[in-house]
Amino acid sequence: MPPPPRIHWPLRGRAAALRLAWFHAVMSQVNRLILRRPEPRELFKGVCEVCVMAGHLDIAVIDLSEGREVHRATAGTMRRVAVESPQNLLDGARTQALMMSLAMRAGGTVVIGDASTDERLHDTRAWCAATGVCALAAVLLKRAEVPIGVLLLHSKTPGCFDGEVTELLGELGADLSFALDNADRERERHEASFADHARKVAEDANRAKTEFLARMSHELRTPLNAMLGFAQLLATDPAEVLSPPQAERVRLITHAGWHLLGLVNDVMDISRVEAGRIEVVNVCGDISAVLDEAVALTQPLARTSGLELSERAVSRVGIGAVADPRRLLQVLLNLLSNACKYNRPGGQVRIDVTQAGSEVCLDVVDNGIGMTPEHLSHLFEPFNRLGREGQAVEGSGIGLTLARQLVHLMNGRLEVESSPESGTRARVVLPSCVLAAGQVAAEAPKPLAVLEPVSSTKGGALVLYIEDEPVNQLLVAQLLTRCEGIQLLQAVNGRDGLALARSRQPDLILLDMQLPDLSGFELLSALRDDPATAALRVVAVSANTTPADVATALDLGALDYWTKPLALEAFRAGLASLLPERARSSGDARQGARAS
Repeated sequence: MPPPPRIHWPLRGRAAALRLAWFHAVMSQVNRLILRRPEPRELFKGVCEVCVMAGHLDIAVIDLSEGREVHRATAGTMRRVAVESPQNLLDGARTQALMMSLAMRAGGTVVIGDASTDERLHDTRAWCAATGVCALAAVLLKRAEVPIGVLLLHSKTPGCFDGEVTELLGELGADLSFALDNADRERERHEASFADHARKVAEDANRAKTEFLARMSHELRTPLNAMLGFAQLLATDPAEVLSPPQAERVRLITHAGWHLLGLVNDVMDISRVEAGRIEVVNVCGDISAVLDEAVALTQPLARTSGLELSERAVSRVGIGAVADPRRLLQVLLNLLSNACKYNRPGGQVRIDVTQAGSEVCLDVVDNGIGMTPEHLSHLFEPFNRLGREGQAVEGSGIGLTLARQLVHLMNGRLEVESSPESGTRARVVLPSCVLAAGQVAAEAPKPLAVLEPVSSTKGGALVLYIEDEPVNQLLVAQLLTRCEGIQLLQAVNGRDGLALARSRQPDLILLDMQLPDLSGFELLSALRDDPATAALRVVAVSANTTPADVATALDLGALDYWTKPLALEAFRAGLASLLPERARSSGDARQGARAS
């Protein structure tokens, strides 16, 4: 066949240059669109429209590998044919699937210059002929280097995507893949920022809750200190002995006060567990002493209820378990208290101890009223008393919730079995351990020290109490009247207390941690930093019970941290252990030095 007239070659060259210019315009507009950082769907829509309008193409489609079409832009005859002929729509979908498959296998851009002769389109030539499509291109799209779909381009012009246009299409695919990766990074940054914000909001809310509970604990403990303190003074006053009815009323007041204090402590403990701030120190040791103490502390309740409380004899080699003794005692007291409260007159409560492989099982067993399966399904719900609110049994419904959380923190588990009218078995399972020589607990704890009175008040120890609340001042003053040989100085603010500490050199300072002018922490720091007061003994006395407050006070030099409400016997025992013996033997000389 003779070559076409030479006049056609310049026309063909101008057409190719025009197509190249069009695709350069497509690249420019797509890049401007990418710089606006749209969402992927908005980006796909814009790209399709740019290809049809600026590239003078007939159809532009972006299909994802999952088979979900994101957007299609059409123009001219093919749009009308596609709408009018359902078969053409089906054939068009087959053509798109075939092009996507070719691009996926090739790992890049695939171009078909003439649909009527390319064997790869053998099964879809009828659709190409019906729609007038001559040239097709499939531009591979990737996300994180993984192919996810294609940009499909259709043109009625043969060879539309040949030559330099093919290279531009490859660059277009790379630009779109970069835009997708960038959108993913933006989304991840947004999600991370949102998650960080949500975490901070949750932490702020939890901190606010903790601070609120701590404040409420302090506000409740302050009046409780006065109520329980004066009730104890009334009940133990040797000069004015109460009549039996009066003594019973004071006993009820005291009992209710300690019950309310227990509720405050439980609420605070639950909030600390939820916040991950509760202090649990698990050690390997002999827990037999903990069991003995739990039984001894529960015996008065058992006797009052007419119950028999017993403990299985402990082995001579002790009971080795990994636990926090203080928290384990708290758990056992709750379980024993429940076993006594929900029992019947003449009932029995016992603690069984068994070794099961690498675990120690502590069973609190009773033959009381028991629980139904429905009760057991709600047993550990906070504040749920299982319908027993109307019974004459006090409780808050949070003790078992707290007990299970504490056992979990000790790497154990709490299991409960029960049946109506047959009783309940509450099992605490703890990791066992082998006791080393010398780790077996003593048979019985030594009794607390009791303050021995001295012969003369003038020759006794000097105690400085720094407290701004008048009721607390009066309470401590009256508590100290029960201890002969104690002189009391009082200051109502931190600065006066610091001045008295420097001038009078007391044997012991009792320091409230919330004063009107200085915090207790500031005053502790001032006492420690002053050579004249650095050696003085200081005990923090406060209604704040958070572990952070306690730790800070001890770090600043406090010998101990006594929490309000004050228990009379514990207060006396604490004084006995802290006041130096020299205050009794050389009191006269010290008093003379102070007077001078």
